[in-house]
Amino acid sequence: MTDTITFGDRVTHKLHPEWGSGAVIKVENAIVGGKPAPRVTVRFSNAGLKVFAGNSLPLTPMEGEHTVPGDRFLERPAIAEVEDLERSGLTQAVDKKLLEIMLAIPMACRDKFNTPEHRLRRTLELYKFDMSGRGLMEWAIVQTGMDDPLTRFNRGQLEEYFKRWVRDRDSHLANILSEMRDDPTTTKRLMQEAPNAALRVASL
Repeated sequence: MTDTITFGDRVTHKLHPEWGSGAVIKVENAIVGGKPAPRVTVRFSNAGLKVFAGNSLPLTPMEGEHTVPGDRFLERPAIAEVEDLERSGLTQAVDKKLLEIMLAIPMACRDKFNTPEHRLRRTLELYKFDMSGRGLMEWAIVQTGMDDPLTRFNRGQLEEYFKRWVRDRDSHLANILSEMRDDPTTTKRLMQEAPNAALRVASL
């Protein structure tokens, strides 16, 4: 992706969508591991200044407010689908799509091509989100792909969506733990450092 990233581009970080979109403010040549490689400086809307160096960077180029459509490596923000429906006048489909987006569990947690251990590990990562101001906003950023979800939702709406999402998240965790009951050693190892909310699910 580094060949396509230039000064002034908008990008997102593949591993930290909660950082929001970022503006590329500098692209320069550097030496990484004894070899020439680009060094990219990005100012993210929710994480500030970050610097990346190397020939393989975890940055996704964007086009306008959305990631570049048509590239098999890229995805548009989830909220873009809702905006498409609104522009098309399909108002009845908007609420359904919004609910689908806000309650979605990440594919990495659900994909059966991933091992149960991988899915459990990724599911436990979802427990970093909570009802605190920061936790709720980071969750909403990840779900919608928006830099500032409060431009569309009020806090009460986000809290209601979050409560429903938590129920689905907990149910998903319970299913994975059930699937891994024949591998108690791995389960115990992963759950040792799990947040209290996840431990409560495991104890049911």
